[in-house]
Amino acid sequence: GRASLHDKASLRIEQVRSEDQGWYECKVLMLDQQYDTFHNGSWVHLTVQAPPTFTETPPQYVEAKEGSSVTLTCMAFGNPKPIVTWLREGDLLGDNGKYQVSDGSLTVLSISREDRGAYTCRAYSIQGEAVHTTRLLVQGPPFIVSPPENITVNISQDALFTCQAEAYPGNLTYLWYWEEENVYFKNDLKLRVRILIDGTLIIFHVKPEDSGKYTCIPSNSLGRSPSASAYLTVQYPARVVNMPPVIYVPIGIHGYIRCPVEAEPPVTLVKWNKDGRPLRIEKYAGWNLLEDGSIRIEEATEDALGTYTCVPYNALGTMGQSPPARLVLKDPPYFTVLPGWEYRQEAGRELLIPCAAAGDPFPIIAWRKVGKPSRSKHNTLPGGTLQIRSLGKDDHGEWECVATNIVASITASTHLTVVGTSPHAPTSVHVVAAMTSANVSWEPGYDGGYEQTFSVWYGPLMKRAQFGPHDWLSLPVPAGSSWLLVDTLEPETAYQFSVLAQNKLGTSSFSEVVTVNTLAFPVTTPEPLVLVTPPRCLTANRTQQGVLLSWLPPANHSFPIDRYIMEFRVAERWEILDDGIPGTEGEFFAKDLSLDTWYEFRVLAVMQDLISEPSNVAGVSSTDVFPQPDLTDEGLARPVLAGIVATICFLAAAILFSTLAACFVNKQRKRKLKRKKDPPLSITHCRKSLESP
Repeated sequence: GRASLHDKASLRIEQVRSEDQGWYECKVLMLDQQYDTFHNGSWVHLTVQAPPTFTETPPQYVEAKEGSSVTLTCMAFGNPKPIVTWLREGDLLGDNGKYQVSDGSLTVLSISREDRGAYTCRAYSIQGEAVHTTRLLVQGPPFIVSPPENITVNISQDALFTCQAEAYPGNLTYLWYWEEENVYFKNDLKLRVRILIDGTLIIFHVKPEDSGKYTCIPSNSLGRSPSASAYLTVQYPARVVNMPPVIYVPIGIHGYIRCPVEAEPPVTLVKWNKDGRPLRIEKYAGWNLLEDGSIRIEEATEDALGTYTCVPYNALGTMGQSPPARLVLKDPPYFTVLPGWEYRQEAGRELLIPCAAAGDPFPIIAWRKVGKPSRSKHNTLPGGTLQIRSLGKDDHGEWECVATNIVASITASTHLTVVGTSPHAPTSVHVVAAMTSANVSWEPGYDGGYEQTFSVWYGPLMKRAQFGPHDWLSLPVPAGSSWLLVDTLEPETAYQFSVLAQNKLGTSSFSEVVTVNTLAFPVTTPEPLVLVTPPRCLTANRTQQGVLLSWLPPANHSFPIDRYIMEFRVAERWEILDDGIPGTEGEFFAKDLSLDTWYEFRVLAVMQDLISEPSNVAGVSSTDVFPQPDLTDEGLARPVLAGIVATICFLAAAILFSTLAACFVNKQRKRKLKRKKDPPLSITHCRKSLESP
């Protein structure tokens, strides 16, 4: 085997395997001696480091039905013990609502088609890793991966619809339907269709009648088969179908000459011939060619008699001229019994409304309700009378009696009022939204014979997922009013509005829902700034009463000054001292100032709600400000007395100076007069001669 003695006492194991791991005992025995069998030897433990290997894995393919659960189990062995995890498309799977992972087992819950695919079991340790992949096959109905698409082909071409589906098991069969009929059961189509093994439908040599909806239904006999539809449009030139041999036009009322046309794309032009010649409609008074190619005759005369043919055209051309049709003038049907203008009856009662007509041929009479059709059972009796066995709320409104023969159709109208019902829904709901409000108005419906009241229901559109119809807010409407102002709305938000009516028998259905958006906050463009020049030349002077602040009004101001604002500060922040100084003033006393403080003042002008820039800043100190003046025994303040004395001295000095100046001027004048009276002295300059006789 793989184990042998080595060097007499050593054990050698070749090609070590995982199962070789365990305890080994070494005993030395002498052949000539007896030993106790249970005598202990020397024990050694062999640990085998082995990479992970799987001892249990799920099959390569696992089948499961939709809605069921499946468990995939992986067991691995190795040393050290490996860690077992599960992955799908590279993503680690953990416990959640879809998967449960425990001890190497993976359970897939509530299997759906999306759970199909490969699941990988990974066992790993520091010695290596082992992986095993299992593919989950989900048994269920097919899923269409490539639905058919709308196609347009010309007449006589082939049409091809694709329809590919996936499923397990993949024994797919495909069925195709035209409208609601199997294509293999439709006459004239069953011989021109083929369904390929991959689900493709081919229609050979299409005809205009082949146009319509085609539906693909794949099946594998499991569950409910899906379906997908597409439309076939067959284009062909315009053609006339079922042109009558005789055209009847009524006498005395308007009538029509029609050209029954089929075309794809639609008709663009219809040409008419009368008696083999092109018809010039403009030559006939009261004749008009309509958009569908028909001729409307306001009142037919014998000029209209003749044989007519028409030729229709579209973008692909025409298939030719219609068969000839002879025009015949004939009297229209007429009423022999007309219904009354109005009928009034209680709900639940029977009502008969008469109507009868005659003509050649004899007309057929039918009744119809104008607008919303009635759900009550009503019959037209053989003579033309309308019978309603049990009047209901839906029977209220306008009814028409229609008498028809091959010549013309005539109608007679009447109004039916059903009393004793809940009110009818309001109509013509109109909402005008503002920024935070909306004005809702409406037209009241019939009140059912009793006094009705209204309520306005509204809610924000953005909360539609959370709001149900009965979670909207509602506001009652004052009696007799058909409008309401809804306020406290959010700006720039979509709201839905509806109106509900109520009387003593119940409520109406809700009116139509109107959606509007409230306005956003207006983005205003600021008006150009009108600058107001500031007051000028602000000065601050200390007086006995306080600080006298004086200023000049703003220069070149075009509006009257309404008032002034005086501000002061002792730190960095400006505060208002007085904001109501009349505009006619130019000074202001600041009183009750704190001692030992430096004050700064500025003034602003206000004109027509416009405030000027501040004036210059004037500062003043309140240190030892305004001391109480000393008084003399006579009651005068010493500064005042000093001022009086100084004034007297100044006046005395001025008088003395004036006197001295006058004396000086007078003396100078006398000297000038004396010089004029005395002659000037003559001085002779002599020069001594040094010459002898």
